Amino acid sequence: MPDKRERILSSAEALIAQRGFHGISMQQVAKRANVATGTIYRYFSDKETLLRCVHEERLRDAATAILQNVDAEEPSYAQFRQLWLNTMHYLQASPDSLCYRVQYEASPLFNREEERQMDERYFKPVHEFFECGRVKGLFRDLPAELLGFLALENLMLLIQKCTKGCIELNDDIYEQLLDASWNAILKR
Repeated sequence: MPDKRERILSSAEALIAQRGFHGISMQQVAKRANVATGTIYRYFSDKETLLRCVHEERLRDAATAILQNVDAEEPSYAQFRQLWLNTMHYLQASPDSLCYRVQYEASPLFNREEERQMDERYFKPVHEFFECGRVKGLFRDLPAELLGFLALENLMLLIQKCTKGCIELNDDIYEQLLDASWNAILKR
């Protein structure tokens, strides 16, 4: 069983993914986490701190997962494939994280400068992968952030549609989508 702090974070994430930011209370988080409401305040000073912690820790978890077995300094199809598949598998395994992120970025808590700093802290190797490929002439001459967007960000919407049952995908389609993402960033 996860520790209390992680249960609190996961409960807040799941509740917000289901109900939105304004649809939850600390009491609901405590009930779902199977802890007393006062226990939450041992870890987080207030609801805003809890929600910011969920956001940052899930970004960190996402970066760790998607960068597993990826050499950011070696842009190649094999490395891109690993990065793309890691991203897809993380999103499939963490649907609440995806919904939470969308909710967070639409909330008053979202701060562009804080987000930029976290992006730099956790996703720098991803940007370096795309920048290295651009410099080597493999990828289009676009900023690394945009190359990453073209190649990976669309997976968030795709997996969200799959999770909600709006579309069905199989391994063959995933391979075609992977190929399309690769071709979208290749220099022509």
